[in-house]
Amino acid sequence: MDVARMLADMALELEQDGNPTTMLDRVSHYARLAVGAEDAGIMRVRSRKLVETPSATSSRVDQAHQLQAAFDQGPCLDAIKGRATYRSDDVASDLRWPQWGPASAELGIRSTVGVRLATRERGFGSLNVYADRPSAFTPADEQIIELLAAHATAAYSAADRAEGLSSALDSRTTIGQAQGILMQKFDIGSDAAFDFLKRISQHENKRLHAVAEAIVVQTDSNARPTD
Repeated sequence: MDVARMLADMALELEQDGNPTTMLDRVSHYARLAVGAEDAGIMRVRSRKLVETPSATSSRVDQAHQLQAAFDQGPCLDAIKGRATYRSDDVASDLRWPQWGPASAELGIRSTVGVRLATRERGFGSLNVYADRPSAFTPADEQIIELLAAHATAAYSAADRAEGLSSALDSRTTIGQAQGILMQKFDIGSDAAFDFLKRISQHENKRLHAVAEAIVVQTDSNARPTD
């Protein structure tokens, strides 16, 4: 397998994709192929006992992740917390994870590699690769997964920032539209319209953007001609 070509193809696909969610699916797919593994996926930690699997090549990946949350131990969690790569040649007998390992072995998992996904400023989770046989991964495989994770992190970080900026711009546009509607309806100024939106937001305990969006949608609905 030409790993260099595979990484180049993945990097090109990630750049063309631009969607953080589907990017993660591509990364999981390529990680599994690159080292001949059975499964791969992404873990994110929301709290001490809450993890999520935004991307996985099978449901077994999420099961393995949830076991790590339940036992508070495992290579994926350690990769996130320790900022390092963790490899196990046989999870069933790995003393680092005495509860998670045997439980994961019951799922058919025997070997694993966990790599942190992070820039210098921010962590995104971990990329985790699983195999059904012991000693499935070599140090060279570790390096391949780390290289793949580095490419993926750079692309994902850029897409995540772009999506956040786009969302912020959309929010500002919607709020501006709602202000205009209120200004015209009540013959008030821009500042007064914004204060009105804030009061509704606080009274109804809703985000400002949600309040503005409701006003715009209602106005558009009322403006449509009826049959």
